Amino acid sequence: MKKLTFIIILLSFFISGCTFFVVEEDTEEYRALANQYDNYILSDISQLENFQSFINGVTLTSSVASVMIEVKVYSSLGLLLETRNGSGVIFYQDSANYHVMTAYELTSINQGQTLSIEISDYLGRTYRAFTRRDSLELGLSGIRFAKNSQRILGVLEIAEYPPLVGQPVMLIGYQRRIINALTMGMIIEVSYNDDQELVNIKTSVLSDNFGNGGVMIDMNHEIIGIQYQVENGYTYAHGLDVIKAFYSYYLAP
Repeated sequence: MKKLTFIIILLSFFISGCTFFVVEEDTEEYRALANQYDNYILSDISQLENFQSFINGVTLTSSVASVMIEVKVYSSLGLLLETRNGSGVIFYQDSANYHVMTAYELTSINQGQTLSIEISDYLGRTYRAFTRRDSLELGLSGIRFAKNSQRILGVLEIAEYPPLVGQPVMLIGYQRRIINALTMGMIIEVSYNDDQELVNIKTSVLSDNFGNGGVMIDMNHEIIGIQYQVENGYTYAHGLDVIKAFYSYYLAP
């Protein structure tokens, strides 16, 4: 027990140190936001009981909205061409279906090809799923699967505010072929387009290609990124404004 407590305290100090990685910007607005973030880190997350609460929330709530996805791609003659595995997150529900957001590459096919999709929830229970709408431009795909009244799953909200460099982030996915693997790191870099939309985040989160489509959450258990690539030891995710744009596109009539 003492050893476990020591490890948790070390993690707490590690997270509290994340504030030193925040990039300095020479604007009053940014400095004010950075100060708020520093206070948030020092007074909230670094507190042992709050960190424990976050981990408990991930285990009991956030991970219940994470799914594993297996996609089989068939030729026009019905021959199996490829099997793909990745991750996804339930981001919306209606009366009959859960809706999952994942990386576009996981469900993209060429003309004449067909696919079958199987979803596995946090307990390994499987469901047949279907692509509802995807976007090559946004790099995201949305799939749906029917609800089972005996199986209640979670739905994660999309964050309202963009993350900052140095902010801790957790990835929930299928990395290393482990259902609902949890890996934690920091945001190293954020990228905006000409319209000042957050389109990409670079993180130190440990992952692999099986984590593509996995959800990155902040300390409020809200979606801030969807993994799409691992390169040179860094994990990349579609940014918050891309996710919000896809959400609107997906639900449009």
